[in-house]
Amino acid sequence: MLSGSAALARGEAPMSLRLLEHAGASPPVTDPSALPGRALPVDERYSLGIVGEPVWLAITLPALDGPRFLHLDNPLLHDVVLYRHRPDGAAAWQPVARHVMQPLIGEPQPAWRPIFPVETLGTYLLKIDSTQSLRFGLHLQTPEVLERDWRAFTLGQGLYLGLVLGLALYNSVLLLSLRDSSYFWYLGFVLGIAGYFIGQKGLLHEVWPSLSIATNEALMFTALAVGATSALQFCRRFLLMPREDPFLGRCLRAVGWFAAIGIALAWTHPGHPTLIFFSLFGTAVMGLFLVSAIRALCRRFRPARWLLLAWGALVLGAAVFILATYGWLPHHFLTYYGFQLGSAIEVTLLSLALADRISLLRRERQSLLDEQARLHGMSYTDGLTGLSNRRYLDEYLAVAAKAAVTDGKPLSLVMLDLDRFKAFNDRWGHLEGDRALQHLAKVMRDAVRDEDTVCRYGGEEFVLVLPGRDAAQALDIAERLRLELASRPLRLESGDDVILTATLGVASHVPGESTASLLDRADQALYRGKRAGRNRVVLERADPGNEYDIVANDRAARSTLR
Repeated sequence: MLSGSAALARGEAPMSLRLLEHAGASPPVTDPSALPGRALPVDERYSLGIVGEPVWLAITLPALDGPRFLHLDNPLLHDVVLYRHRPDGAAAWQPVARHVMQPLIGEPQPAWRPIFPVETLGTYLLKIDSTQSLRFGLHLQTPEVLERDWRAFTLGQGLYLGLVLGLALYNSVLLLSLRDSSYFWYLGFVLGIAGYFIGQKGLLHEVWPSLSIATNEALMFTALAVGATSALQFCRRFLLMPREDPFLGRCLRAVGWFAAIGIALAWTHPGHPTLIFFSLFGTAVMGLFLVSAIRALCRRFRPARWLLLAWGALVLGAAVFILATYGWLPHHFLTYYGFQLGSAIEVTLLSLALADRISLLRRERQSLLDEQARLHGMSYTDGLTGLSNRRYLDEYLAVAAKAAVTDGKPLSLVMLDLDRFKAFNDRWGHLEGDRALQHLAKVMRDAVRDEDTVCRYGGEEFVLVLPGRDAAQALDIAERLRLELASRPLRLESGDDVILTATLGVASHVPGESTASLLDRADQALYRGKRAGRNRVVLERADPGNEYDIVANDRAARSTLR
């Protein structure tokens, strides 16, 4: 029985209900008050679980002061008929036509929801038959309250679908830009679960009024199967299970194939078998979700925190929904909408989980790229001086020579060798010799442009590559470098200052010449300078006379060579 105060607070009229012990598809011939039965509790919603036969309710209505509607809020009830007693004796019971409503598309027709107009007091019989769970709310409402409740229902469903579709659109853009299959499976799950609730709440009848309830249920469970399979694949992909947890990943993939059985059942054996199957299937899927997220957290995969929260919200909502389906929990707002609320929380948290995972993978990828760049740099860098090494010189010089020919610009090379370096090592030791090489490297870096490249060729030999510099400019740079080295003494660990000198050979590239030939000519010029007395710059010309110009230590002599 619905209490008078509660009913009046909702704008409803109080009524009393009895669950009759009557079987069969036809109303009882005898007076319902003479049939055994039990009064239903004061609650306005009822959960009778899965029942194989029709259920009969005797409803006693009070005197009504205006039009009223008897409304059952479960659209999945297959066969709902309201009978009114006829006092004229022509027939004991007469069916009451459903309320006529205007759908979104098409002509006005009887409501797809069980809504019956009632105008007189007395006893009514309500027959409820369904292959789904018998859970419903029963309300006796004024037209205004019925309209208000319908607006609240459609607003709530609109907010849910708006959230789901908004997240689906956002993640579709990410799928197209990132090409990550996790987003594809996320979309499959989101759209599948949304399709399930569209069917479960009867919204499909708004645009397809002639759709049968059996077809609606088949579509509903098909959407649920698609959503569950997508969620399993999303879980595998998101948690990197093929690589990190292959055994559990195979379990998730195997369970996903059972969704095909559920789809076949939904279309060939609708009703209780399908409902029981999906209850068991859903329980197994959600259990795997939780286990997968917990195992991922144990291996310190941080985005699994979002996943665990998301699955937890869904599992809690689905659990109360399933328990109420079998009549083990009462039918009320949380047990009826808990699954939908849990899914709304889940799809939101999963979207955050994807963002967190992408951020983590980007950081890992950037760290990997940085490490690769570091290793790449090490492979092209001399460990002692920090200059580019011989390997880098060989590759860079080939590119620079090709660019010089293409652009029609000059390219020159300076090869430098420290004078009497072996004697220096013998006198001061190899540690001071290393410091001498580092000192020379710093002098060379300070003396050239950013676009010029300084390389350690081997031992105490160094090469300076000068793109865009002709022979005269390279000669001037080499002489300036020689003078700079002589003017900056090396301070030894002992505190002594030692003047380092170097001999330099200069060569300028000519079209058609190989880089090996260019290096060889610079090397020949260097050794010609060594034989001439060291501490000087020598330019080798690539003309037919093959003349070598030796630059003396003073600027006047150097200027005569221009």
